[in-house]
Amino acid sequence: MTGFAATGPSDSGRAPDPSGRLTVGERVVVRYLLPPGSEAGATDVLGTLRSRDEQSLVVESAFGSVTIPRRSVVAAKDVPPPPSRAGPAHKRVGVDDLEALMATGWVALEQSRLGSWLLRSTPGFTGRANSALPLGDPTLPLGRAVDFVEKWYRERGQDPMFQLPGPVGFDPADTQVGAHLLGRRYTVRGGHAPGRHVQVMTAPLGALPPLTEQSPPVLGDARLQPEWLIAYGESRTVVPGVTERVLTGGRGQLFMSVKDETTGRTVGIARMAIHPGWAGIFGLWVRPGHRRRGIATAVVSAIGMAARDNNMLALYIQVSSENAGGIAFWEGLDFTRHHDYLYLAPAES
Repeated sequence: MTGFAATGPSDSGRAPDPSGRLTVGERVVVRYLLPPGSEAGATDVLGTLRSRDEQSLVVESAFGSVTIPRRSVVAAKDVPPPPSRAGPAHKRVGVDDLEALMATGWVALEQSRLGSWLLRSTPGFTGRANSALPLGDPTLPLGRAVDFVEKWYRERGQDPMFQLPGPVGFDPADTQVGAHLLGRRYTVRGGHAPGRHVQVMTAPLGALPPLTEQSPPVLGDARLQPEWLIAYGESRTVVPGVTERVLTGGRGQLFMSVKDETTGRTVGIARMAIHPGWAGIFGLWVRPGHRRRGIATAVVSAIGMAARDNNMLALYIQVSSENAGGIAFWEGLDFTRHHDYLYLAPAES
């Protein structure tokens, strides 16, 4: 399976603009022409794409912010997060880099930036699509940054909530942001039992079992079909007109499904989020009565096959620490715990 790259705007009357394929918020490399008379004809910049409009790109590199005229771009692509520690591909990426990548696989309807912090709002959703992700430097002192976030959410009629990542089993009081929020009477909550973490688990592609002749057929579709959405709604709340936009809002995705051969009814689903070098798995679900038949494993294996076809090296999933059965399933496929996150929100009065 190929052709997952997202396309973007291009100037009419000239060759397609390579920067139109870049994803805002992703790590990118851009090669662009320098002004006439420069000693070098072109140069490269590597960093995070912060914004793009019809005229220019803004890339945050290790040496500062770089504004690039789109007409000067000759080549550009999204690239995986850099390795920051030893180990296999799925372990080398750091916590913040993986969190930033995952945020582009589940995109809120409204997003804003405060420096490197990401603010997200989606009516009717909880958790990832309705929380601030405080990664890196907000460009304001911490107290003022939190004030800004609280004001941003309350202007939208929402209570503020922070998605706070950290090492496996971390205590939010041991982090700068967490300690500050706890001091402002925030508590750990947001759809999970108090104090419980969400586990981010990763695996190398080579660990997944291959599809066999005995595996149930798995269908993959780049479009969100009504049958898939109906099945998705059997395991969680669907907000009409909103859920569809979140599910299709990433840089690219595949909707995997398994149908009952007798009834034609969809009995297993998952969404594959597509990233440079990585694939994410969301919404894996098998209808009761069809479980323990290898459907979930077949869907994950099909995602692995699609990922291999597109030169991806690793996969991630997110599962609540309360979901012992889910954790056991992923561990059986050689997923291991990469890091955790939890939600902090103001204490209820």
